[in-house]
Amino acid sequence: MNQIGPEWIKPAFDQRFNERARQAGRQMEIERLQNRQRKLEKMLKNQLSEAQYELFLEWEEILNYRSTLEKEWLYFAGLKDGMQLLKELNNLS
Repeated sequence: MNQIGPEWIKPAFDQRFNERARQAGRQMEIERLQNRQRKLEKMLKNQLSEAQYELFLEWEEILNYRSTLEKEWLYFAGLKDGMQLLKELNNLS
């Protein structure tokens, strides 16, 4: 990913991203989905063999990691776009 500022700024943005992710996880709609996901996971654990369940967990881990990387990329792209827009607007004044 392209650097959007000084080296120290990425940890600050990472921290803010993590705070927002925690807040998103506490939204009512998200909590309902998490509850449904837990129920389905229990059902899968009971229905699948141990090897199949482990394979499913590995797949889920990769899916979650990929999703996190995509969201982080979008977050930083949005920051970069916002900073560029602000710069352009300041040039109009």
